[in-house]
Amino acid sequence: MFKRLKELYSEYKPYVRVDLVMYLVLILLIVIYFIVSMVV
Repeated sequence: MFKRLKELYSEYKPYVRVDLVMYLVLILLIVIYFIVSMVV
């Protein structure tokens, strides 16, 4: 069971990383938007 999980994880690791980066960028954009809208 764990071996299968490990295989799946190594298979999808790059995709998971890309997803995390995209979420981080999205959150940063939202925060920047809020700051700009408060200042303006």
